[in-house]
Amino acid sequence: MQKLLSIQAFSEKTGIPKSTLRYYEEAELLIPTRNQENGYRLYQEAQIELATWIASLRLVNIPLKEIKLYLMADEEKKISLKENWKQTLNRQRQLLDVQLKFLGNHSDDKGISLMETPEDRILWFEAEEDQGKFGKRFLQGEKELRENDISVTNYYLKYVSGRKRVKAWLGFGVNDTCSTTHLHNLQMEEKLVKSLCVAQSFKGDFSKIEVAYKRVVQYVSEHHFVPVGPMMEMYRGKNLDDVMLFIPVMKLGGKEDVSGS
Repeated sequence: MQKLLSIQAFSEKTGIPKSTLRYYEEAELLIPTRNQENGYRLYQEAQIELATWIASLRLVNIPLKEIKLYLMADEEKKISLKENWKQTLNRQRQLLDVQLKFLGNHSDDKGISLMETPEDRILWFEAEEDQGKFGKRFLQGEKELRENDISVTNYYLKYVSGRKRVKAWLGFGVNDTCSTTHLHNLQMEEKLVKSLCVAQSFKGDFSKIEVAYKRVVQYVSEHHFVPVGPMMEMYRGKNLDDVMLFIPVMKLGGKEDVSGS
């Protein structure tokens, strides 16, 4: 008969805090038995391996729901989940390598940073305006969407052509669930995925934003990044005075893209 351990003893053997063990129990990942006399938790020594395995996966941010799915899965599904976890860890490792190299190369006075773009659903509309004068077009577009019961979270601009007179795509980040079937002027819809980006914040005279564009391009070239998408402007919320220029990249010489999926 296997020896039963109290939660205190089990915690000492595994190095896992008692609060975490209770959390695993709530998530139905690690279920102890109960002492019939006092209701105290009792763990089997055979559960030590499972507990440390769960804790190891949590250290690398594998979600509890995926761990639970793994424990309930057949062998084919387990192989698939393990392969996905390996790919996720490889991307995390590559991203860390790039960030460390970036810190080694970084010059504070350039204002360049690395960022990961959030996932976003973007509605795109064509527009033409004098350079730096797209603010009113954003507000007009946001008003039209609001009148159609669509809330806007972020604004985007994708340059097409021109210098003084600029053609561009104006993008509006919207909720995944909203319907766009009644939007007659919608030209394109896109799903922005998580990607590693070289970015440059800009605030001031938008007729001079070209300088910021050149800084980003120069940094990408000098530090051997490879663009994997177009450069865009992103305005968070309704603050149209402050923009983040970003371009999705991968590191030259890397075996695969370090962007998220």
